[in-house]
Amino acid sequence: MAGTMSSISVNSRADSLRSRPTPWAWLLLPGSIFLVVLFVVPLTGLLLLSFGMPNWTLGNFVRIGETPIYLTVMRNTLEISITVTALAFVLSYPIAYALTTAGTALRTFLLIGVVLPYFTSALARTFAWIVLLGRNGVINQFLLEFNLVSQPAAMLYNRFGVILGMTHIVMPMMILPMYTVMSGIDQKLMRAARANGASPLAAFLTIFLPLSLPGLIAGVMLVFIVCIGFYITPALMGGLSDVLITMAISSQVLEQLNWGFAAALSVVLLVTVLATLWIGSRFFPIEQLLGFSEANAGSSVGRRQLGAQLLMRIGSAANALDRWLPSLGGYSVPILASVLAVFLLLPVLIVAYLSFSASSYFVFPLPGYSLRNYEAFLFDTMWVRATFTSIRIAVMAVAMATALGGMLAFGLSRGAMPGRGAIIALLLSPIIMPTVIVAVATYFLLARFGLQGTEFGLALGHAVHAIPYVVVIVIANLRDLNPSYERAARSLGAGSWATFRTIVAPLVMPALIVASFFAFLTSFDDVVYVLFLGIGKITTLPMRMWEGIRQDINPTIAAVATLQMLFASIVIVVGTLLRRKKAT
Repeated sequence: MAGTMSSISVNSRADSLRSRPTPWAWLLLPGSIFLVVLFVVPLTGLLLLSFGMPNWTLGNFVRIGETPIYLTVMRNTLEISITVTALAFVLSYPIAYALTTAGTALRTFLLIGVVLPYFTSALARTFAWIVLLGRNGVINQFLLEFNLVSQPAAMLYNRFGVILGMTHIVMPMMILPMYTVMSGIDQKLMRAARANGASPLAAFLTIFLPLSLPGLIAGVMLVFIVCIGFYITPALMGGLSDVLITMAISSQVLEQLNWGFAAALSVVLLVTVLATLWIGSRFFPIEQLLGFSEANAGSSVGRRQLGAQLLMRIGSAANALDRWLPSLGGYSVPILASVLAVFLLLPVLIVAYLSFSASSYFVFPLPGYSLRNYEAFLFDTMWVRATFTSIRIAVMAVAMATALGGMLAFGLSRGAMPGRGAIIALLLSPIIMPTVIVAVATYFLLARFGLQGTEFGLALGHAVHAIPYVVVIVIANLRDLNPSYERAARSLGAGSWATFRTIVAPLVMPALIVASFFAFLTSFDDVVYVLFLGIGKITTLPMRMWEGIRQDINPTIAAVATLQMLFASIVIVVGTLLRRKKAT
């Protein structure tokens, strides 16, 4: 009995030590307070406003349910979101699979096809599709030139254009989670299945596909959430019959100034997002994809695989079917993946090509080459002023996001504390929640302090959105650090601060630089926060592009979009070089 009591006492002390915050855990405090004040508090205020605080009422929600137009808006949102998510999955899976199984040359090309569009702003890519699909756009000019149509086809300002543009934009978001999981699948399992008589199709259906389900679920969940909160592409490419809930929220805020009803619409959207996250989390914890979980994605799904009998039936059917399928010598998936990668790259490359047009309007092919569009950008006062405004705001956002995100990363990777899961959930929420909801909610908080319509207020909103990216990049670097370096420094008498300053900081500095670049890119490319927090007083470079696209599309915008893509490419290259330098 005494031994048992002693064991309980020891275990209790151990549990107490594990739950007691370590010194590193205190680094979580500044960033957590920042996110609570600028993210949780605004969302709470938005919820209260939707119920008519201080005159509590359900009138706003009753109006949503009783007004046919808003039921139509919700139906449009769900139909388009489901369609885009399904298309993105079908088109993305072959690319993710080829990234895992292809050779070095093809993998490099596919990575470029995925990463470059991913880090190109959604506004620039939407502009690319407007140029491609318009009545006088590249595709219609091609169709008319070869007499495939007698008059320009209507591909823009309708549901077709919205679905195509959104699918192109969200495909990288679908590919990356799937690739993350697929890269952890042991290829020996596939070879073993083939060695035991399974056809390529049977091996895929019975081995690879079940093991890739976590990435599939996470990708579908992320893309669906992004789709139901999408604003830029539907607003620029959609017609009057394809209004989404984000556009209805924008109309209530920017045109009718009905903040209470806009808050109610935002709460409906928020509940939809939270329900999607809850359902998805039953199958796969999304934080695992971002490096916050040690669990292996490939092995965890083993507990949820289909029954052995069902897999055997699928394998037998696939073996029979494989005999009837045409064979391309094993190149069918790489060929399909390459075509889809071209689909991802083509819009941004065509816009870059058109930016060198000598004409004052879009003509394809170019009548001549000129730098006139770049000169028009560089020597136009409005464009230059908007660019410097974007830079100032981005620098402020980067300073806050890098400092707070860096401390959060160190605290999460090195500190032991109770409630770690809640901190991770808080940290990931800003990049999961639709930007429209967060922007509308943040406006009310900033208005209390007179910061609405100010560059500093806008930088605060951008910092909230950029912090998660900083944490993900830095924490991945910290986990790769060899702990023997720090142990060696301590064994030689160096204290915690000296070890951090001389060992950890230099090794982590490349990751902080890369994180700063990505935070800058996140702020520099934003439109939605500017629309709601700038309230017409701030014109950033993307805002200037937004106004130009909505009013008068001209090749100067193509030059601006190309420069944005060039900047994104530089960020990617710098990040790659810094990682290689760290590895060597």
